Amino acid sequence: MHEIKFRAWDNLEKRMRKVISLHWQGDKLISAKLEGDNEPIPIEGRLVIEKFISLKDENNKNIYAEDIVEVKHSDWTEPTIHVVEWCGDEKYPAFNLKPELDEAVNSIALVAQSDFFSVKAVGNIHENPELLEEEK
Repeated sequence: MHEIKFRAWDNLEKRMRKVISLHWQGDKLISAKLEGDNEPIPIEGRLVIEKFISLKDENNKNIYAEDIVEVKHSDWTEPTIHVVEWCGDEKYPAFNLKPELDEAVNSIALVAQSDFFSVKAVGNIHENPELLEEEK
């Protein structure tokens, strides 16, 4: 069984925050209570909620959707940079790497659990967009 955890990028405060609880109205996520706040904060326009993908990197750091990871294959000399992307639904969660390593190997789960790859979380798309620009 995997842990269910979330984090939130706060567009107003420009920082990542720990999610304590999520609040729904029907099937729509409307607010989140964040660590350090007494009241829930509305999601719309302010928060980007990101899921823990139940995998850790080579340094035992949690990997979340929208993280930027450095992937190194045992045969490659240079690591490549990828974004962990949510591509599933609530019933069948799935996370891939963008850009894909190749058509056969784009699942972060396959890569992170392989003996041929090492994966290191190096940032996220909100705080470290420059990491993605370097790859172009």
